[in-house]
Parts: sequence; C-alpha cells; structure tokens
Amino acid sequence: MAETSVSGLRERKKLRTRATLIEAAAELCLRQGFDNTTVEQIAAAADVAPRTFSRYFATKDSVIAAIADELDAHIAGALEHQPTDITEYEALLRAHLEVFGPALDRQTLAFKGMAVLIQIVNESTSFNQSAFRYQRNLSENASAKAIGRRMGVTADHPAVRIVVDTWTLLFATSFADLGRPGNEPIESRIVCDRMCASFELFRRSWSPWREAEGQPEREPDSSPPQAR
Repeated sequence: MAETSVSGLRERKKLRTRATLIEAAAELCLRQGFDNTTVEQIAAAADVAPRTFSRYFATKDSVIAAIADELDAHIAGALEHQPTDITEYEALLRAHLEVFGPALDRQTLAFKGMAVLIQIVNESTSFNQSAFRYQRNLSENASAKAIGRRMGVTADHPAVRIVVDTWTLLFATSFADLGRPGNEPIESRIVCDRMCASFELFRRSWSPWREAEGQPEREPDSSPPQAR
C-alpha cells in the first residue's frame, strides 16, 4: 500500500512539472517571442534544471506543441458523438466548433490554450506551422484513434494519416496571420468562421473549380492518356 502511495505521488509530481514547463514556455514565448526563448530560460522559469527539461521534452518546439496535445483529448471526446453519416473531415470541423464554443459567452479553456499557440506560431519566423505538424505516433493520438474507430481501421492506417494531415493543413490555414498588426484578433468566433471558410474551399475543390465558380467547364480531353 505504501509503495502504491509513493508511486502515485511521484506520478502527480511528474504531471505538475510537465504542466509547469508548458506554462513557463508559453508565458516566455508570448512575452519575448518563440525565436528569442531558450530551453535554459524555460527551465529556469519553471525552477528546474535544463537536464530535467530534457526528461520531459526533446526540444522547445515539442514543449510548445504539447499545448496542441492538450487540445487533442477534447477534440477526441467531441468526435465520439459526431454522426457517422458524414465525412471524417466534417466530423473534425464539427468537433472543433464544439470545443471552441463560438456560441458561448466566454471562451473555453481549450480555446484559450489554442489562442496562445496561434499567437506564438504567428509571431515566430522559425516555428511556423510546426506546432500542428509536430505529431506523435498516430497510435498515441486520441483524435486519430477516434477517427480510426469511425472508419473501422486502426489509428496508424494510411487513410487516417491522410485525413489527419489534410485537416492539419486546413486548420493551420484558418488562423494564418491572426493576432498580428493589421489583422483580425484571435477570437473564438473569428477562428471558427475561418475554419468553416477553409472547409468550404476544400469541399468546393473536390469538384471542377470552374463549375463550382459558375464558369464554363472545360471541354473534356478525349485523347488517350498516353497521348496527353
């Protein structure tokens, strides 16, 4: 019983240290920029040694990307009750809209975390969209597992990878330049509206673009493929 208690205490301490490192990194990057923040500064702000930092995160990129990991569990939960007669992309859109809560009077904790990440990414010249492309093995990703269950395949199936990577690009496109001078602020409604707009462009691109735009469609090329 004593060993179980000690083990539980040790695990809680690890979780607290990890959370403190994430919080310290986010605060520093918001204040002085991602490019000007070092691992040593993050460790000092969290009151741990740089060697301790390396036990939790491989790089400063990964500690910032951990903010997105926290969102992952919320998205996975919202995916579980989406209708099964819609595409996985639409299910992901609905899940994000639900988690970000644009209709609520106050921002959700999940959105506040994402707003921090958006600001850090948009103000960095080196980080760019890597926070959202910094993916763990899909078999460890909660939302990828949820997508796999919807599709009836495992989370590491190539089809799941295609869905996840495509959605990552759509999602990252939705918040480009938000929060920067001369651009819209990082607000729940704005991010959600942008996600919907990106999704509509994606859906329209699945048909001939000229037809979607109300323009004359090109005459089909009737020549054999090898002659083109």
